[in-house]
Amino acid sequence: MKKGYSVVEILVVVGVFAVIAIIATQSINLSLKSSKKSDSTTLIKQELDYAADNIVRNLQMASKIYCPANVATPSVGFRDIWGFRGDYACIDVVDWLYVLNGDKQIASSSGETINYGYRLTSNQIDITDCSFTCYTQNSRNFLHFQVTARAKGIGSSEGASIETSRDFLLRASVRK
Repeated sequence: MKKGYSVVEILVVVGVFAVIAIIATQSINLSLKSSKKSDSTTLIKQELDYAADNIVRNLQMASKIYCPANVATPSVGFRDIWGFRGDYACIDVVDWLYVLNGDKQIASSSGETINYGYRLTSNQIDITDCSFTCYTQNSRNFLHFQVTARAKGIGSSEGASIETSRDFLLRASVRK
């Protein structure tokens, strides 16, 4: 009688290794998705915080605020303490208007001619909702800035949609 393994024993061992390989592969795949989601969430939060902080800083120091209502492109304008004009806008947020390669962003403009040449958010994120709303409470002017964004090129299982909003006191007079 020869010593060795039977076909059934070999098939059982191969089957056990296959199950272990499938479990390991799924675990690694889940870990990679979780890492991608964490990275995209961090990127979005950093960019939205940068944009919001920039807007808050400039508008709080402004001498005049222009807060138009019912406009196609959500925006807010201001004059700084030296009288220079600046504007912030949510570009391409309204899908049927101003669609430029689907590149939705928050941008700023400076000077009398509005051109929104400076991006506050990169092309790695997509702004899905954005608004500027001026309101008065107890004879004081406030601005509510709200924005929602998601990472571009990442599926819904790996990506996340992040929303941030800021309400802050305006020291300047507001014109609507």
